[in-house]
Order: sequence, then C-alpha cells, then structure tokens
Amino acid sequence: MTPTKQPIDFLIYLILFGSTIFVNKYVLSVLNFTYPTIFQGWQTLVGGILLRVLLSNKCLSVSATDLDKPGFISLLPSFLFFSAGIVASSKALANLSVPVFLCLQNTLGAMLYLMEIAPSFRGGSGPVPLLASLVTIGTAVAAVLADIDMTFSDSPYFWMLVYLACVAVQTLHSKIADARYTDVDRLYFSYVFSVVVLAPASLYLEEAFEVLHFPHAMRYDFYAGCLLSGVLGLFLNLSFMKVRRHNFFSIVDASGRLLTSLLALATFADVTTVTVKMLVCINLVSAVFVPLPTPKDSDVMDEANEPLKEGV
Repeated sequence: MTPTKQPIDFLIYLILFGSTIFVNKYVLSVLNFTYPTIFQGWQTLVGGILLRVLLSNKCLSVSATDLDKPGFISLLPSFLFFSAGIVASSKALANLSVPVFLCLQNTLGAMLYLMEIAPSFRGGSGPVPLLASLVTIGTAVAAVLADIDMTFSDSPYFWMLVYLACVAVQTLHSKIADARYTDVDRLYFSYVFSVVVLAPASLYLEEAFEVLHFPHAMRYDFYAGCLLSGVLGLFLNLSFMKVRRHNFFSIVDASGRLLTSLLALATFADVTTVTVKMLVCINLVSAVFVPLPTPKDSDVMDEANEPLKEGV
C-alpha cells in the first residue's frame, strides 16, 4: 500500500464499516426483520454471486483456488463458525444499540492482544496497550452487568457472546488452516457454505414461512436494505483485507467504531442508561490504544492465515 493511497483506503474502509452497520441496523431494528437465517442467507447469496463475478472478471489480484476434499476438511470449522457467527451477530444487533454492540465487539481485539503477549509479555509496546486492553474488557463487562433489565436466556447478550466466540475460534483456526487458500478463497467458500446451510435451516426453524407475513415485505427500502447489506458486507471484507496490515489500522478501526457510535446515537433510538453510555464511551476511547494482532509480511491479498471480518 503506497503512502499516497493510505488515507483514501482508510476513508473507504471507514465509510464501508459505518454504512454496513447502519444498513443492517435499519433492516433488523427499524423494519424489525428478525429472521436471521433468511437475512444472512440473502446477504451471503448476494455477496457470493458478486464475489464470483469479480473473480471471474479478474477484478481482484488473486485467482480462485479449487476446493478439494482435504481443503474442505481443513476449512470446515471456519465455515461452520462463520455461518454461526453471522446469524448470532444479526440476533445481537437487532436488539442492542449500535454503541453497545461495537463496545462488546471491541473486547475481541483486546482479548486477542492479551493472548498474543501473555506467554512472555512480548511485544515491547509498553504499558498503555496493556492497560487499554484491560479497560476495554472491564468496561464492556461492566456495561453488560449495568443493564439491570437483562435476562440472559435468549437475550442479545447471549447471542453477542456466541458471535464473539465464533469469531475468536475462527481467528485461531485460521492460523492452522490449509495455507493454499487465500482470504478471498475462504470468504467465497464461506459464503457458499452459508447459503447451503442457512436455506434448509430457515425451513427447519420455520422462518421461511413466518417471513411470508412480514408487514414491510413490499417496501422499497426493505429490498434496498437487504441488497445493500450483501454488497456492503462483501466490500467491507475486501477493504479489511487490504488495509489491516498498516501500522495505523488498529487506530483507524477503533476510531471508526467510535464515530459510527456517535452517528448512531443521533440516528437510532437508544434507551440505554447514562451509566451504560459512560462505560461504553470509555470502552470506545480506550480501544483506540489497543493494537490488533500483526499479520504476516506476505502480500495481504495472498495471505491465507488471516481472519475474516464476520457479520456486521
């Protein structure tokens, strides 16, 4: 990435990140489309078709690698956790405010950083990132506990926990996955796997029948939101793969969550208490000082051992 393009690439990433969160939140909460197997199945179908078109027309700097039996076995855990993670993230975002959702999402980067330095406290980045990681995790936990109306059974916090666990396991699994497959390969095959799995799941869970009675099914903003969610989600993943190697990416990423949260407060209804808002604010600011795990030095679009940015 050339220095002259870095600000543009970062700006594109921030726009895609905020737009993806806003579009998903609008469909899930404002329109109240609470059918995650249908919604995420549609997202992955749109994303998979568009990614296939980009690969077929050589619009990306990588070529698709065929998925053979050993590769499928190696990547199967990643496919499973990807599918489970995107469904869980939808169920969480549908009922959590955007700032709380992003606050809890910050804990993943903090925990991965602590795991990276834990064996020997290596890294030499000083006490600030360590303290910021602890504050990020502590304020997220406190924000959840401060929600006195929370019932954990089938709550958005439960689904948020499932989502974070899926992303964490997928991230760790990516370090031992078949190295023949790039991030783009794994994203494409994850899309295909999710469509194949979520289609029958929507029938089994009867969401495919319940959605027939969705009151906003004929609204143009509903169709536009569903289409945009798939398109924006794909380009957010591709942008993430491109810019995450830069030294300043962790600051840009955390700043994007902070800015998105501020804009969301002015856009969507937020009934969280003042205490929770203060804890979330501290969390979002402290996350700016948490370094993300450093990728390897090979070309980022050819790197197979890097996590995907799941869900929303």
